Amino acid sequence: MQLTYAVGMRKASFADMQCSIAQSLEIIGEWWTLLILRDCFLGIRRFDDFVERLGISRNVLATRLDTLVEAGILERRPYDD
Repeated sequence: MQLTYAVGMRKASFADMQCSIAQSLEIIGEWWTLLILRDCFLGIRRFDDFVERLGISRNVLATRLDTLVEAGILERRPYDD
């Protein structure tokens, strides 16, 4: 059995909720973000490696990484030569 939806699903915003779980979902609840974090835990560190492993566009990856850095979840470091 396959479920189909006649109308596109909307993402609910939890920004106004005073709940730590809801606030966390605002940051990490997006699909790509969870996959990025998974790869971080697996040891991926370089931008191009994320692009290659995930098949994500560079602009989407940059936006998601910026969000994680702004939230203090990840930190940006220069590549070692």
